[in-house]
Amino acid sequence: MKTLTLMTAVGLLSIFGTFAMAQENPFADVIQTRQGLMLQMSADMAKMGAMVKAETPFDGAVAGKAAANVAAIASVLSMDQFPVGSENGTAADSYAKAEIWGNQADFLAKIADLNTAAVALVAAAGTDVDSLKAGMGAVGKACGACHTAYRVTEN
Repeated sequence: MKTLTLMTAVGLLSIFGTFAMAQENPFADVIQTRQGLMLQMSADMAKMGAMVKAETPFDGAVAGKAAANVAAIASVLSMDQFPVGSENGTAADSYAKAEIWGNQADFLAKIADLNTAAVALVAAAGTDVDSLKAGMGAVGKACGACHTAYRVTEN
């Protein structure tokens, strides 16, 4: 009987602990998702960057696939990944600045600029290193513009 009571108590504490953690950061999943999207985009940009820097041989098929990944990620970025309340200082592990919601039209315009640059990167990536470099520059500029305005620098 004592074992059953102890097991029940441990089970209830586990449930309440999980509930408390979820209440602590209700945006944990969405923050993890948006960070995962950005990390994947960064990994694909790094793959192409290695080609541009001649650290790896240029491979149009690999560059094209990486560019397509960047464009696919850019195409899904929206306010869905940035719900109100998920900003730095309010939600744990968030680097999003509160300015996103204060200037949402500009934020969405920056996402649109990223999409435009990413689509152009797809067209350029498989052709040659110089085209890849130019396409990456435009994507990098779009990423930088958004991060400068709407992302807190990591420590």
